[in-house]
Amino acid sequence: MARTKHRSSPVSGILKKIVNHYIVKNIIILFLVGIFVFYGTLVALRHYTHHGEALPVPDVRGLTFDEAGKILKERKMRWQLSDSVYITSAKPGAVVNQNPEPGFKVKENRNIFLTINALAPEKVKMPNVVDLSFRQAKTTLESQGLTIGKLTYVPYMATNYVLKQLYRGKEIRKGTEIVKGSEIELVLGDGLSDEKTFVPDLLGNTLLEARETLTQYFLNFGVTIYDDTVNTSADSLQAFIYRQRPEVGADAMLQLGASIDVWLTVDETKKPETIQEMEIE
Repeated sequence: MARTKHRSSPVSGILKKIVNHYIVKNIIILFLVGIFVFYGTLVALRHYTHHGEALPVPDVRGLTFDEAGKILKERKMRWQLSDSVYITSAKPGAVVNQNPEPGFKVKENRNIFLTINALAPEKVKMPNVVDLSFRQAKTTLESQGLTIGKLTYVPYMATNYVLKQLYRGKEIRKGTEIVKGSEIELVLGDGLSDEKTFVPDLLGNTLLEARETLTQYFLNFGVTIYDDTVNTSADSLQAFIYRQRPEVGADAMLQLGASIDVWLTVDETKKPETIQEMEIE
C-alpha cells in the first residue's frame, strides 16, 4: 500500500521561514527577555519597599534627641530635627513634638521630624502694648514670641484697653529682655460695666489649646489639676481637659477676667468623643 506523503501548506511554510530568520528570532528573544526583566523588576521593587507593609511610628516624646534616634533606628526609620522651642515644664533637650504622630503607619526609611525643647531659653525684647486695644496687644506680643497670661479688669471708660503690662506680677518696660514664650499679664479696662462672656467648652483641649480659647473669651485659668495618669513632662504636654468648672451651659456666663478651673488627664477613655461613643452603644 502506497504511503501518503504529507504536504505542508504554503502559509505554514512562509511562517517557518519568517520564524527561522535570524532577525525575527532576535526580536522574539528580546521581547521575551523584556517581559522577564519587567516582571523581575516588579517583584524586586515589592520586596525592597515591602509593598503594602507599614510600621507604626513609636512615641519618642519626652526622650532626648539621641534616645529618640536609637528607637527610630531600630524601627528602620530616619529622623530629623525640624525645630526647637523652649517650654519651662519640659526637660531641656527632650522631644516635645513629632511628625508624623505616634501610631501613624509609615514605611521603612520614612523621615520623622522632631521638635525638641531648647537647652537654653531664647530671649526677646519686650514690646510696649500699653494704650493698645487687647487685640492689638495680643498680635504684638505673639509676633515677639510671647503669650498672653492672666487678664485683670479694672474700672475704666474703655473696654479691653491695655492699662498695664506685667511680668510675674511686676510692670515690665519696653526693651527689657525676657525669655521667649513667657506669659505677659495685662491689666485691662472694663468699660465701667458688668460685661459678661459665655463659658467656653474646653473639654478635650490641651492646656495650650485651652489657653488660646480663654484668651479669646477674655477669661483666665483658675485651679489646674492633673490626675494620677500624668507623671512626666511629656504627659503634661499631651494631657487634655476632661472636666471644667463652671461647666458649659446655654446660659452659663462669666464676668470678663473671671477664672475657669480645669482637670487634666492622659486617659483616653475620658475624652468627650469616647464617652459619647460609649453612651451610644
